[in-house]
Amino acid sequence: MAKAADKHDPDVEAMVEDADAAAALIAEVTTSLSHLAQRHNLDMLDYLLRMANLEAEEHLRLRSRHRLC
Repeated sequence: MAKAADKHDPDVEAMVEDADAAAALIAEVTTSLSHLAQRHNLDMLDYLLRMANLEAEEHLRLRSRHRLC
């Protein structure tokens, strides 16, 4: 299983053009994965995924705020 985690997904990397796109994708994916973890009572994974989601969303909020200035 560790070897599979080490591989990069070229399709994902090709569709993510910059940090903002990466943060948006991470926010979307972590939300889905968090719901999956909740459904299976994987509390620590749910917590970590929600934290990653908050970080991604905060990045997007800060970037949008900087663009308005």
